[in-house]
Amino acid sequence: MFKLPKVLNCQAASEMSCRRRDGRLTRYERVVLAVHLVLCAGCRFMDRQFAILDLAARKLGYKTSIGSDPNSHTLSPEAREKLKQLIR
Repeated sequence: MFKLPKVLNCQAASEMSCRRRDGRLTRYERVVLAVHLVLCAGCRFMDRQFAILDLAARKLGYKTSIGSDPNSHTLSPEAREKLKQLIR
């Protein structure tokens, strides 16, 4: 029998959206998140914002290696300074 995925609350969807970008979601979790994003305009907007931030971080020199420690991601000193200027 087919089991419908549970619908997430927005806080859980936000956390799952971040984990998805790191490639750390199971297929089931991706389906559950997709269902929530279809139903929730606010979370779709948030997900697009995360995509923009990811793109900006890559353009500013965000360094990552897939499969490494997720806490080892770093920004170059130049990228840190650019971000500080943009946030002000």
